Formats: sequence, structure tokens, C-alpha cells
Amino acid sequence: MQNLHSILFVLHVILGSAALLLFWAPMTMKKGGIDHKRFGTYYATTMFGVAFTGAAMCLLVLSDPIAIHGQNLAPERQVEAAWTIRLFSLFLLYLSWLTFTTVKHGLLVLRCKTDRHALRAPVHQVFVVGLILGGITLAALGLATGKILHVVFGAVGTVLGSQMLHYCLKAQLKAKEWWVEHLGAMIGSGIGAYTAFIAFGARQLLSGIGTWQLLFWILPGIVGGIFIARLSRQYSQPVNTGIPPTTRRES
Repeated sequence: MQNLHSILFVLHVILGSAALLLFWAPMTMKKGGIDHKRFGTYYATTMFGVAFTGAAMCLLVLSDPIAIHGQNLAPERQVEAAWTIRLFSLFLLYLSWLTFTTVKHGLLVLRCKTDRHALRAPVHQVFVVGLILGGITLAALGLATGKILHVVFGAVGTVLGSQMLHYCLKAQLKAKEWWVEHLGAMIGSGIGAYTAFIAFGARQLLSGIGTWQLLFWILPGIVGGIFIARLSRQYSQPVNTGIPPTTRRES
């Protein structure tokens, strides 16, 4: 089991490092252009790999935390350590779910545009509703155990999932709303990727600064949220085409 975890960890680090770099490529390219689409596909594929390997590692840890992370602990400390390790693995497992769901949603939104039948399909709804219910559960678990990260990201995931569900089921869309939704979902996946990197990959580096490390874990969500809000305002502005609103066609 530990060997399998080690292999998955190496793959996860390689894919995660690539995703952190690829995330910025589509953001800096002309939206809708060939390069934007190509690098967007690279990013999405890589992120699916990140989510899969991350979830697989978390499931292995949840099944036997001591065998993977607590072999050198004294027997009397293993019970408490197992609970702590499982608690953090649940947080990372939820980040993997959030990452997969946001990327999947962003790709489906782009593919469907104003025709949202695929977004309303049971398979996609399971992931979106799972994001909401998982977020509520994670936040409740965080409140019960005093884990701020669990509360924060449980709330973030619940809000994101609720917004996705509302988009899928709402009666009508505004002009270009599908484009705003696509950008928001892909940026949301990037928030999950950078948060997981800091919370898991860099936590040893940041452990010396005490509770201030929470700021670094939450910072990607703050920056990403501001970016999403600005893009939403930008792409929600009506385009001055000279065509009267009553005759302007939706893209």
C-alpha cells in the first residue's frame, strides 16, 4: 500500500506542477483562440490527472493512515494520530472533488453554451450536488474539531456548488453568461490547485510561521474570487454594437 501511495504521490507532484504552470497559459491568451483552446485542453486533462491521483492517495490514507504516515509513531500515539491524519486527508479529498467538478463543469459549460441538457444530466448533477453536500459536511466537521481550513473550504465549496447548480437549472441565461460561468469554473479549479499545493506541498515550509500559514492557504481563494468578480463584471457589460437591444442576437 505504501509503495502504491509513493507512486501516486510522484505522479501527483509531476501533474500538479505542470497544472500550476499550464493554468496561466489560457488566461494570458486570446479567449476563444486556437492556442487558448489547445492549452485549455492541456490544463483540463492535467487537472483531471491531479484530481484522480489526489483522490486515490487520500482513499489509501483513509483506509490505513498509520501504514502510510505513522509507521514510526509509538503505539500509544497511533490512535490519536490516525484521527488527525484522516481528518486532513478528508480535507484534501474534498479539494480533489472540488478540482474535478469545477474543471468538468467548466468544460461542459463551454461545450453546451446556451443548450444546458448535458449540464442537467444526472451524472453531472451528482458531482455538483456532491460538492454542496460534501462542503456542508466538511464545514460541520471543521466546526466540531476546530479546523478553520475545513470550515473555510467547506463553505467555499458549498457556495461554488450552489452557484453551479443554479446555473444548470435556472430558466434563462443572459447574453455571454455561459462564458462568465466557464471562466469562473476554470479559475475555481486553479484556486483548488494552488490551495492544495500550499496546504499539502508547502505546509512544512510554512509551519514555522504558526497560525499565519492559514493566510497563505486562504490567499488563493481570495485572489481568485476577486479575479472572478472582475471578469464577471467585464464580460457582463453589454456590447455596443449599434444594434437595438430588441434585435441583438445572443452569441
